[in-house]
Amino acid sequence: MNTMSLPKRLLTWLDVERSFKTETSNFTHFEKGITSIHCYFDGAEVEFNSDEATVTDWLHMIFGRTLTCDGKAVTLDIGAQPYPIELVKTESATLPITRPYPLWREQVYLNSVTSEFPEVNADGPDLVTFHSFKGGVGRTTSLMTYASAILGQSEKKPVRLLLIDADLEAPGISFWLDPTNKPTVSFLRLVEALHYPPLSVDSTLDYFAGELRKTSLNIDSANREIFVLPAALDVAEIMDMPVQPEHIARNLSNPWLLSDHLRALGRRLEVNLVFVDLRAGLSELASPLLFDPRVEHFFVTTVAHQSITGMVEILKRLYAFQKSLPDERRSRAKPSIILNLLTPELKQSPDYAEAVQRLNVAYQSADDESDEDAMSPVLDWIESDFEPRLMSLRSVKQALDYLRTSSLYHSAASWAKSRNAVSEPLPKINARESNTESNKLFNLCERLQFAEKSTSGDMLITDPLRNLAKHYGNELPNVISVGAKGAGKTFTFLQLCKTQSWESFLQKMGVTHQAISDGMIFPLLASSNVDGDSRNVVDEARKVCINSLFPGETSSPGGAAAMAIKSALLDHQTDWDVFWVSTLLGLFPAEASSLSDLNSWLVNNNRSVVFVVDGIEDVFDTPDDENQKRAIKSLLLLPNQLGELDQRRIGLVCFVRADYVQLALRQNIAQYLARFQAFRLEWTPEAFLRLTYWICGKAEIIGADAEQADRLTTEQLLAQLEKLWGKKMGRDDSKEAYTARWVFAALCDLNGRLQARDLVRFLRFSAKQTVSVRTAAWPDRVLAPDAIRKSLPECSVEKVSEAASEIKALFLWRERLAQVDADNRKVPFGLEAVGLSDTTLLSVLRDLGIVYEDTERLDNPARFYLPEVYRAGLGFSLAGAGRPRIQALLKRNLGGMPF
Repeated sequence: MNTMSLPKRLLTWLDVERSFKTETSNFTHFEKGITSIHCYFDGAEVEFNSDEATVTDWLHMIFGRTLTCDGKAVTLDIGAQPYPIELVKTESATLPITRPYPLWREQVYLNSVTSEFPEVNADGPDLVTFHSFKGGVGRTTSLMTYASAILGQSEKKPVRLLLIDADLEAPGISFWLDPTNKPTVSFLRLVEALHYPPLSVDSTLDYFAGELRKTSLNIDSANREIFVLPAALDVAEIMDMPVQPEHIARNLSNPWLLSDHLRALGRRLEVNLVFVDLRAGLSELASPLLFDPRVEHFFVTTVAHQSITGMVEILKRLYAFQKSLPDERRSRAKPSIILNLLTPELKQSPDYAEAVQRLNVAYQSADDESDEDAMSPVLDWIESDFEPRLMSLRSVKQALDYLRTSSLYHSAASWAKSRNAVSEPLPKINARESNTESNKLFNLCERLQFAEKSTSGDMLITDPLRNLAKHYGNELPNVISVGAKGAGKTFTFLQLCKTQSWESFLQKMGVTHQAISDGMIFPLLASSNVDGDSRNVVDEARKVCINSLFPGETSSPGGAAAMAIKSALLDHQTDWDVFWVSTLLGLFPAEASSLSDLNSWLVNNNRSVVFVVDGIEDVFDTPDDENQKRAIKSLLLLPNQLGELDQRRIGLVCFVRADYVQLALRQNIAQYLARFQAFRLEWTPEAFLRLTYWICGKAEIIGADAEQADRLTTEQLLAQLEKLWGKKMGRDDSKEAYTARWVFAALCDLNGRLQARDLVRFLRFSAKQTVSVRTAAWPDRVLAPDAIRKSLPECSVEKVSEAASEIKALFLWRERLAQVDADNRKVPFGLEAVGLSDTTLLSVLRDLGIVYEDTERLDNPARFYLPEVYRAGLGFSLAGAGRPRIQALLKRNLGGMPF
């Protein structure tokens, strides 16, 4: 049966005909033995050349109880009137299948098996259409933004565009024309003349091209020219439309003639592109172009329910039609969605996430999963903000001028560049040179992956570190630096130890105006992962600090604090406020009974000290234990005591995982985190780009300069990184995902949090894969798209293995998952099915970003998700709805995808 549902009620003979159309894919695929079906207002005729009983059984399957027992009539719901069905025996064969037309009324009954496609264009300009289900969503301004972007490309080559207003019911561009630029021809007249050519189609197109040349607009220079074909010359013309686009589409030999004719008109005008502003809604005024897979489609919508519901139906029909296209053509035919009129509030709303998911689901079938590339969007997504001044544009030139400052223009400019109509290709690199660069990247990432074990002084100065230096250039730091696992806490801790004084650290951060002369670094606690040369760095910092404060003193307390903590944990009555103070005092030979005493001694001797703390997760490995929780809480509140000291000479920088803070501080947690937000170690999308570029600089590839990593703009970083991984996960003019966006989405959790170690790991695997799959197909980049895709599962497996050895909760869950059947390990999932009924375990995994709960769906048990960077490593696959929902959640939580 066809996927279209049957009419719920049979009110008239038209509903009977619709039922037949549904079952026969619009009379193109008949049941065996049936030769033809004809429906009229007073009855239907079913011709057959086989057994009559077989035909009757088929009719019963379609109409059920509404078919009379003898199979000779269908009972209509209004008045229980019979609609006769005459069975006509014939000797003739089944009628030849007629070509389906690209019209809604026919495509709605067709499935992908019956689709027929036009040949790929051999020459002529491409057609680009803009369509929306609902009016007033910014369709025309979106079209003009993209036209403006094409015109804004390099001045080296002339650019000519043909803009066609094909909205024959509510024209848009037509009303932006000045009298001097209004031609004597219109789209409506063109359709009429093509349907009834007075002499020939060629002479008709020649005439229209000649008329359009008389009223073209030059934008900024003679090299920039626009031809505008209005919908009609006046409103009265629209009221009488004897010929419409659908009439041309009913050509028996070529239903795609309208596209061909418009392309031929553009060819006569020597334009680079033809932009067509289509009629909104499910109108046959637009369908002949919408179903043409040679045409590039942009659909404009808002998150409003009506707009989304209509767009869902359009995408479903378009997907069913395009599904049987060859892979390469199908990829290029993928439509672009412009989600328009967005505000910050809308991006955070449930409506936004629901809209993204519904549209993604519409353009795929239920079994259309892609485990290998779950982060590539089903559709090409573009977002545009609400801008009031664009609501009152009055002319083509004003629109082109204003739209260059709109939020949509950035995406349009990127698209324009990828068209290759006026842009220059990236310089090519040969396979040998690329493999050399891939090897360099692989070798560096092998060394960088476990940065906490490195004694190198190289580091990327990120915003949190810069903020730390700026805030504490004139006084000692007194901060808690919160960060997720893998955010770089241990690495930063080691960098502090290596500088040995706060003064040296400030100099390394580039702070030249400072009022601190020393501030000796003393590592109070260190991670158990620090060993070898890194351990020597920590021990040396302790010795230097003690010797500076107490010249001649050679002994170092070493791991005294860690041993004291283990001893104190055995006593559940430990007063942790007293413990931390006494531990600090006991590290030095100076006689002091309070922090105030120690501070006074430091003031009198013109000395200062900064305690740095890392590895809290190692000494407090069960943070939900009440005793450990009190210990962590007391340490986190230590800055309050230090802040009360007069002429403070004691500093503190304590690195702690975010989930530990949330476990220890249940009250006023938001206020506490906000206090130290500027120093929170996290990798934003911008920092992700900077780290990637910095790594390339250190690997000495793509011409990157590591010293410039914190100085380049986001746009400059993206442009430079195209040499690393290309613009897109495919050709630049494809509808594949942008690579930088794809990698970021693949590595972050569903709250948008990224770990630096994962990026390094990912680049290492991608470089390794590239060397093994390198082909001549990607001469413009170091890392091949296939290698990037294949590296994610490897990255996930290694990440989970490593994280499970460090995170007890993940280790326990992975042990339980070993007993869970593969059929239950699908995203999204319910807790019971995957061994997560333990609320404490779930809470920890959720805080760590390993498990994400979709709180908009509390009524659905299967509302839990995994980030891609964990999914393969934990042995999960995607359920049908998993992929679009993950993308919807990421978009909402990030306020829109970056880059």
